[in-house]
This record gives sequence, structure tokens and C-alpha cells, in this order.
Amino acid sequence: MRPLKILDRYILKNFLGTFVVTELVVLVLATIVDMSEKIDKYLTNQAPASEIATYYLNFALYYGNMYMSLVVFLAATIFTSKFAARSEIIAIMSAGVNYNRFLRPYLYGAVLLTALSLLINNFILPYSNIRRLDFEAHYVKPRDENYQVVQDIHKQVGPGQIIYIKDWNVGRAVGSYFTFEQYDSTGVMTHKFSSEHITYDRETSRYRLTNYFSKDLREDGSEDISSGYTIDTVFAFTPADFSMDKHVGDKKNSIELQKLIRLEQQRGSPDVRTLITERYKRVALPFSSLILTVLAVALCSRKKRGGTGINIAIGIVLMAAYLFMLRVFETTAAKSTDGSPLFWIWLPNILFAGIAYYLYRHAKK
Repeated sequence: MRPLKILDRYILKNFLGTFVVTELVVLVLATIVDMSEKIDKYLTNQAPASEIATYYLNFALYYGNMYMSLVVFLAATIFTSKFAARSEIIAIMSAGVNYNRFLRPYLYGAVLLTALSLLINNFILPYSNIRRLDFEAHYVKPRDENYQVVQDIHKQVGPGQIIYIKDWNVGRAVGSYFTFEQYDSTGVMTHKFSSEHITYDRETSRYRLTNYFSKDLREDGSEDISSGYTIDTVFAFTPADFSMDKHVGDKKNSIELQKLIRLEQQRGSPDVRTLITERYKRVALPFSSLILTVLAVALCSRKKRGGTGINIAIGIVLMAAYLFMLRVFETTAAKSTDGSPLFWIWLPNILFAGIAYYLYRHAKK
């Protein structure tokens, strides 16, 4: 790589410096707002000060990385607007520097921040999320799990073993309308067990079934049927096999996440699209820093009436539009059966890349 010249160092230093200051200001404000909302819960649940401090370090890493691309956009907008307002860009262009050469140090900075975000997203943040989410489960939302109900569970929990549960309460480990079916290698059902209620005892790892009905199908075509009010039994699966933690994807690094996706695909889990969406988001979100940097520089490199203020106002509108599309398309990717999650996750980047290219071509003129 060629050594950085004075222009490169000047722009890169100011761009990254503005980013760091902006990121710190945003995180400090976010921490103050979050703490003011949760302070009563910390006091009520007696959260230790050391754990609160650790939580906010993980909080800063999570939200700082999540909104890094938008802070990059805001930093590029602020610095370039000031650059243009002082007529420095005009002076640079008058010295024979073309627009692509002027844009180069911004891209150096954007690539550096994109690489950092990719590293954090895929390998560092999942471990941080474990501590952050555990803290929230203990001191912020300690009773929420008791109200987390998963509906219409239909999964393969083993070779030829299918279960169905209408409702499952994650915290209490109880469910209703349970069915277990066993099939042989030819796809013929050999055993069926159903009950109105099912309860899992975490201490004994046994299930209690209420109002149960059991049917075994023999090779000669006869059936062995039994029923009763209550029975305690053991199955070769636990609630973790069919009732996934809604934050499980956030706690896995990308290698572990890929293994989990394969496992859930084998089980026929309805949560697979959510996990695949998380995998694609870990790449798409960091790359948006590159796109938004080009957009911000192209938008702000011309001197305007209203100066920095008008550019920041336009930037905030574009940031709001990007955030809105990101949320909508992320939900669509995870929940909708139409289209690939890859397409929906990358769609905001594709649309804003089009806007960035249009502004870039206009700025070059």
C-alpha cells in the first residue's frame, strides 16, 4: 500500500476524529437515557454497582456497533460540511485533485471501520451479548420469561421423532395439547402419544403428562392403546430442543450460528429464517458504512446556503429513512416466506447505494 500523503492524513484524521467524538456523545446520551429509565429496577432488584458498570460497557459495545454505520454517516456529513464551508474543497479541486482522489481517504476510513464492525459483529459481540442479556434477565426483566409463550411448536426432535405442542410457557416449563409421534425408516408411524397438558421437571428431567392417550402400532396391524389421567415419563429431548431462546442467535458467534442453523433446518424449525436473517445482518450492516460514507461526502462536498446545518438536517432525514427501511425489511426477512432473507437484508443497502451513486455522479460534475 502506498504511503499516505498530507491530504490523506488530514482528511482521514479529521474524519475518524469526528467519528470517535460523535460516537462517544451518542453513547453517553444513550447510557444516560437508559439508566434513567432503569434505575428503579436496579434499586428494586439490588443490582451490584460493579455489574451495572459492566453492563453499560456491553451496552455501549452493542448499540455502538449496531448504529456505527449511521454515526459514520453523521461524522462524514459534519466534517465534510465544515470542510466545504471553509472553501477548502474548492481549493483542493483547484489544485488539480480530482473527485475520486479526494474521496480516497474517506474510503480508507470507511473500510477500516467496516472491518472493525465485521470483527465485532461476528466474533466479539456474541460473547458480550451473553453478559448483557443475563444482566437484563436478572435485574431488568426478571419475570418476563414466565410470560414468554411459544405457540404451535412442530419439530423433529430426533430421527423419525416429531412433536407438536399448541402452547409452551418457557419460564414455567408447562404446555398444552402435546403430541409425540415415532416413525420407522419407511415412514410408517409406530407410536403416538398425546396429552392435554405437559410439565417438565427441571430437577428430575422428567415430564408429567395429564389426560394422556398412548397408541402403539404393531407389525401385524394390531394396536395397543392405553390412557389415563397422569403419568411421569422420560423423553430423549429437553425443552431446549423445541423451545428456542429468542436471543439464542445474538449469543452465538458466526461459526456457532451456522452450526445452529444446520441443526434447526434438520429439525424443521420455524425459527430458521430468524437465524439466517441474523447471519446475513452481521455482514450487511457493517458494509453500509462504505455506502453511507460515499453518500455523505457526495451530499456535503458542495458549499450550500445554510452551510453545515442544512446538510445535517438532510442527513438526519436520510438516517431516519434508512433506519425505517432496515427495521421493516429485517422483520420481513425473518417472518415472511416471500423472497430470500439475503435479499431483504441487503435491500436497504442496495437502495441507498443507488442514491449514493446518483449523488456521486452529480458531485463529480
